[in-house]
Amino acid sequence: MARILERAGSASTLSIALGAGLASLSMNFWIPFLPLYMLHLGATSDANALFWVALATTGQGFARLLSGPLWGILSDRVGRKLMFIRALYFATGTTLIAAFATEPWHVAIAFLCQGLFSGFIPAAVALTSVTVEDSKLSSSLGLVTGAQYLGNTVGPALGAGLAILFGMRGAIAASALMPALAATLVIFTVPRDRTELASSRAAAAERANHSIRSIITAQFVLVLFLYFVLFSMSQVVRLSTPIALKDIAGEDSTGLVGVAFTAGGVGSVIGVLVVGRRWLRTGQFRTMLVAGCLASALLHVLLAAAGSEWLFIGWFTVISLVQAAMLPASNTLIASNVPRARRGTAFGFAGSAQALAFMAGPMSAAGFAAASLAMGFVVLGALFAALALLLHLTLAEPHLE
Repeated sequence: MARILERAGSASTLSIALGAGLASLSMNFWIPFLPLYMLHLGATSDANALFWVALATTGQGFARLLSGPLWGILSDRVGRKLMFIRALYFATGTTLIAAFATEPWHVAIAFLCQGLFSGFIPAAVALTSVTVEDSKLSSSLGLVTGAQYLGNTVGPALGAGLAILFGMRGAIAASALMPALAATLVIFTVPRDRTELASSRAAAAERANHSIRSIITAQFVLVLFLYFVLFSMSQVVRLSTPIALKDIAGEDSTGLVGVAFTAGGVGSVIGVLVVGRRWLRTGQFRTMLVAGCLASALLHVLLAAAGSEWLFIGWFTVISLVQAAMLPASNTLIASNVPRARRGTAFGFAGSAQALAFMAGPMSAAGFAAASLAMGFVVLGALFAALALLLHLTLAEPHLE
């Protein structure tokens, strides 16, 4: 029986990972050429197109910041599988709004709806965290995160090909079908998760013991802060890379930017699926996360000192690998620091932290660009060194059995 359950858990994890990967792939079909799509819809200039992109992404971020905990709480009531399916089908619906848009503000509405009603990655992670044994949390969450990064890496190339064949609107319409296909796959291949917080008298006592206030412990807040830092710092570097490469190589750096992001995407996939899964062991989470933060601190200083475009791309790739390798550990720590019955709520808060990071990252990148990108990378290095000290002094090892 144990072996049957183990195999079922593995099959479920693969299905969840495939669903998250397909949805991420579909989103990255068209997000890279979003400014061009805004021009196609009637934006009056490049600056105006970027304004609409900024408005759309900011609206999505604020909506996800507010809705993430609410969906997480609901997932602990009615089931994480149901919430994952909901997020995937809504991703199809909101993408179709963008596909049939005729004005830039229609796309902004699509992004706002995406932030309010979708959010499939936190839902996928929450479902995985209650589908497998705690001893397999890190490897299973690493698989789901790796599938997401693989979709992020491959999506732009496939989307560009579809846009050439069918136009931008056709590529967006094609991408809208993939989350729905992923949701249908999950319906038939992933068993429904048990919700301990059902509506019974015994469950009412359980809810009182595991209230939202009770899960906001010092360790949980610390791990959410780590999650926020990893995503926000990654955003700063990614958004700064095109400008940094232009400063090093000159105006004709478009091809180098493509190489950098492709190499960084490959590095992220290797970091999650290979390094992260082999690197992190039970009883060594604090040591390995501290080592990862110290490595990131050094790498950001080396990035600031890069004198050639290829050296910059090399350090950028290694940074992507190291930081991606730390994500399965941060997800595992989020899950292990709350009761199993509250993991949906926990990852709802994590989704809000990620949304906040996606808003703080661009603002920080803009500030560094206005002053000095090299100085900004050094500041990031110092912040990672400080984070390493904080984790060394305060992070407790998770209890995984």
